[in-house]
Order: sequence, then structure tokens, then C-alpha cells
Amino acid sequence: MTENQKKFKEQYIAEILDGPGEMGEELLKLFDVVLAEFNDDPEKMSAFIQSIIDEHTPPEPSELEQLKQENAELRQRQEMSEEALLQLSDMILSR
Repeated sequence: MTENQKKFKEQYIAEILDGPGEMGEELLKLFDVVLAEFNDDPEKMSAFIQSIIDEHTPPEPSELEQLKQENAELRQRQEMSEEALLQLSDMILSR
């Protein structure tokens, strides 16, 4: 990765992914410089930008991780329901 590509990546993350979502003047100039480094090939530039986005975006949890999280949430709900039922039973029996 060239020095210009590193600068572009840092500024792209700051301005587009973490910032207002618009390219500033300096980032636009770097865009043109990096595009020239890719021999004005828009597909290579697009792939470069996509790699920045992919690297910066957290991966989606796997199906197994999603099921584990859902299982934990269901257990928590079950515990809350059991506790509420016990409290209702105590209230009814204490009358």
C-alpha cells in the first residue's frame, strides 16, 4: 500500500465511515491521486474502497453465535417469569 493509499484510507474512515459521510476537499484530491495509482481503473478503486469498508465493519455474528445469544435471552426471560410466578404465588397464599 502506497503512502497516498494509507492517507486515503485514514481520511476515508474518518470522514465517510466515522464522520459526516461526505468527502472533503483533501479527500477528493487523494481520491484522484489514488485512482491515478490504479491507472485510472474504477474497478480497482472500487475494490480498494470496499476493502476499507470491509476491514472497518465488524463481522456479522455466525448463526451459532446468534443462537447462543437468543438462548441466553430466553433463559433470562424464563428466570424472570419464574420469579414473577413465585411472587404471585406468595401473594395469593399470604391472603
